[in-house]
Amino acid sequence: METEGRWLGPERWDELQDFLTDIGPWFPNSSISVLKSYEVRDARKDIGAGGVVDYQVEVDFFEWGSIDSYLNFTRAQGPSGKSSAAGGPVEQRTYQTLVLRDRFIQRDPSGKEVEKKGTLGWRIALFASPRIDVNAALRWVGEMREKSNDPAIKYNAEKTLAILTASSVGGPVPDRKEGIAKESPAKIAQRFIRLEAGLLPDQWNQLTNFFIETPKPQWSTVHIVDVVDTGIDTNGDSTEVEVLTNSLGDLDASLRLRNYPSMRLPLVTPSASACFGDDRFGFSLLLSGKHWDIAADGAVKELDGSLAWRIQDTSFQPLISLDTAIRYVRQTVDKTTDSVIKRNGAITLSILNYYKQGKPLPARLSSDATGGCG
Repeated sequence: METEGRWLGPERWDELQDFLTDIGPWFPNSSISVLKSYEVRDARKDIGAGGVVDYQVEVDFFEWGSIDSYLNFTRAQGPSGKSSAAGGPVEQRTYQTLVLRDRFIQRDPSGKEVEKKGTLGWRIALFASPRIDVNAALRWVGEMREKSNDPAIKYNAEKTLAILTASSVGGPVPDRKEGIAKESPAKIAQRFIRLEAGLLPDQWNQLTNFFIETPKPQWSTVHIVDVVDTGIDTNGDSTEVEVLTNSLGDLDASLRLRNYPSMRLPLVTPSASACFGDDRFGFSLLLSGKHWDIAADGAVKELDGSLAWRIQDTSFQPLISLDTAIRYVRQTVDKTTDSVIKRNGAITLSILNYYKQGKPLPARLSSDATGGCG
């Protein structure tokens, strides 16, 4: 049922109440695995504390790859982190734990949990991201393409449908890599992070060329960070970027600082702090010669350029440095007549200036500190 794509949408999501011990609300999938085949092995009986019996079931499957929320296809990688040299499926293995129960936990979008009574049966303890066969993937990508008005998603869908069509007749997955860009994904990511950290809202036009589509930064929430490191994972023409930071708080539109630490961690390595670099953010890069300019009225202009790694995530909350945050707050306070913004801005500037001096916050400013660690 899962491989047929039965639970890709919300229409039949409630059916999982008969299969799972814990079911949350339906959300759009961030990633979907595409399988060639699978085999369910024999179950192994386990007896835990208090005589509780469960069964461990091994499931072996051959995976072509995965499709992300932008409808990009990425070839599967084995345990060694390498794709099949011949473009074939990669053998994977997982284990499912089944327990005999007539009750399940249902969670709503806020995270509230309610125990409910259902049918007595063997239930799966963990439901991973969906795994579907090629035919279901073809249907789903086609449907998502028709529903979307996003030109980049439609463009990605066409390429993914071509790959899936080749897979459906048993052929190897063609390598989507279109060539070699002048600048590596690591250099693009590092250059973007460095520039983003120093720019104010009226300077963001300097970053437009980094993106697949015209970016829409959400300045209603801004993350103030010290960037510690950057991780890069490239597979074909897709790259996942992870930004490791020490958070200095989240700034909202009223200039109120939230989730801020009682002191700024020193930027030295190795660090004595157990949570140095634990505040993580990510974005995706795609190797493409095309990008799209989207005007405020929705008009789309397709642009052809040189092959380059471009950022797919166009709507996001910016990451800015401490120095940029101080300039941003001062500039906003100087321009506004709103008394709440001016009051919040004064408090936030006091906090940021203590960070700038490397001093812990005094009691009058640290009472609302909830972020960070020692």
